[in-house]
Amino acid sequence: MTKFHAVMLDETGCEFGTGVTAHTRDEAYDILAEDYPECRVVQLEDPDQTRERQNAVYSRAQAQYDEEWG
Repeated sequence: MTKFHAVMLDETGCEFGTGVTAHTRDEAYDILAEDYPECRVVQLEDPDQTRERQNAVYSRAQAQYDEEWG
């Protein structure tokens, strides 16, 4: 099973994060729809996708730093 991270949008337009453990991405969407019927999923990531996104952010930040001071 995989622990997915979801960014949800509630009925007031506010975002919040939550985790869900599921076998597949589709199952994760189903669980979230059942647990949060008034909300919609904005983003759903598995741990590898989260790591890739974070690494990209760190790389861009480092590149900007190097450009500024390099």
